[in-house]
Parts: sequence; C-alpha cells; structure tokens
Amino acid sequence: MLDEVFKKSLQFENFLKTVKNGKASHSFLLISKDAFSAQTMANLFAEALLCPSLCGECENCKKIKSKTHPDVKYFPEGAKLLVEDSKKIVDESFVKPIFADKKIFIICNVDLSTEEAQNKLLKSLEEPQKNVYYILTTSNLDKVLPTIRSRCDKITLAPASEEQIQPYLSGDEQKKYLALKLGQGYVAKTLELNKKSNLPALFELGLGLLRDCSSSKDAVVWSRKIIDQKADFNLLIEIISLLIEDALMLKIDKNAAVNFENFRAQILQIAQMLSIKCLSQLQGVLGRAVRDLSYNVSFPLVADNLVMKILEVKYLCK
Repeated sequence: MLDEVFKKSLQFENFLKTVKNGKASHSFLLISKDAFSAQTMANLFAEALLCPSLCGECENCKKIKSKTHPDVKYFPEGAKLLVEDSKKIVDESFVKPIFADKKIFIICNVDLSTEEAQNKLLKSLEEPQKNVYYILTTSNLDKVLPTIRSRCDKITLAPASEEQIQPYLSGDEQKKYLALKLGQGYVAKTLELNKKSNLPALFELGLGLLRDCSSSKDAVVWSRKIIDQKADFNLLIEIISLLIEDALMLKIDKNAAVNFENFRAQILQIAQMLSIKCLSQLQGVLGRAVRDLSYNVSFPLVADNLVMKILEVKYLCK
C-alpha cells in the first residue's frame, strides 16, 4: 500500500517519536505541493495519535482508514474552508471524544480558505482543548495567515524517491520512466501521469518540436499535432521546458546529469543543434504560450503562434 511509502519518510518517523514520547504538539501544518501526499500523511498522523504502534488491526486504525472514525473530523465540507466550517470546528472541539481518548480535526488545503475562516480558527489553535489535535495541510504556505503558521508545528514533506513509487506504476517501461521523471517525487502527480496512455507521444512531440521543427512549410503539421494534444498542453510545455533545461546543461558539460537520462543521445543532438541563446529564448516562448492560453486566446491560434515562434527563434539564432 502507498501508506508504506509515507511511513518510511523521515518526517513521519520524527513525528512518531514525539507521539511515543508524549511530546506531540496539538497543531500541525503539513506543507507539500502534492495535495494527495499531504492528505495521506494527515491520515497517518491521526492514526499514530490514536494508535502509536500503527497496528492496523485495532478499531481506531480500521475506522481511520475507512474514514468512519467518529473522533476524526474532516474539513472543509465543500470546496474550501468557510467561516461556517471554522465555527463548526470551534464548537465541536468542546465536545468530548466518543470512541477514542482524543479528537482530531484534519483541515485540508487551508491555503484555499478565506481569511475570515482562518481567523475563526485562531482561538482553537491558540488554546486547544487538552485532547484535541489539529492537522492542517497546504500546498502554498504564503497563503496561510502568519498567525496560523505561528501556532502550528510546520512540517515540509519531502518528495518520495523513485524507488519508493516504482512498484505502484503500471504499463510499459517507457511510460513508467517518463511518469517518474515528470512526477519529480510527488506521488499523486506521478500516479496520474502513469495513467496517461499518450505520455510517450507527448514526449516525442516535445522532442520533435525542438529537434525536427525547422521549416515553415511544415508549420501546419506541427500545429495540428499540438492541437491534437490540447487536453495536455500544459504537460507538453512542461516536457519541452525540462528538455531545454537538459540541453542547456549538456551545452555546459556533456557529462552533466540530466532529467531524462534515457534520452541523453537525443537531447545531446538538440544541444549541438541549438545555441545557448536559442534555448534560453525558447523558454520565453513557452511562457508566452501559457500566458496567451490563460488570456483565453483560441487554442488553435496559441498552437500556431507557438510553432511559428519556435521557428523564428531557431532562424534568428543560427
């Protein structure tokens, strides 16, 4: 189970020690770009608070895993934490536990909540009841009020290693390899990428745009290929950006470590074809394409402009 990946992390091992020593804080803020990782870890923290041995067999463990524990409350009830949610948390914190000896509130994505909702939580975090614990998660610490941050033990979750995630991937080796490299240790992202049947095709398209897109007479063909991958345009941009990063590294040192080691030969070919100035300007082209899309420019036009700008930069930087 994926839980085992998180249980082996240094952050969880340190937390477990504080629980067993009776020194656990009453408020935690778990920080991770991967919401899935943060939420999974929050559940494990709750399990450890109620069963430090993590036996997996007692009623506390079973009920937490099934999210039916009457003393483990999950918020928000909707898309984001509202003042009504915070008021309910404050009110319920004064109600004694029903089943266990502790009550735990898991509050996910607190950075998405309103400022008023966060402020409403402050009193509970400042003066927690004896057996009440709060586990908050965020992917953007800057959007969490400083007053909330100061009242929680902040724990930044490190990405998992490729070796830890590998057993949970499926499909052919190339797809698994690309999912691992693009996932960058974030479990949820890696698993979602692994589900994409078109991932190898997206990668080949990224390679092709840098290596083979060189003539304006083929612009319509390349634009059509991009349009066909509309649903994964941002992922395509991410792939091209990482390939450019690798090519720049190889321009400086042919033996440098790269993101896509299995494709070193193809990336080296790109590095030999394109100058540092060209590669750097192409990064800017990618940024403008993402910006144009965010401004609701029609997607076919975004695709056409991207291809033409790539050709223009390649020509001017010869």
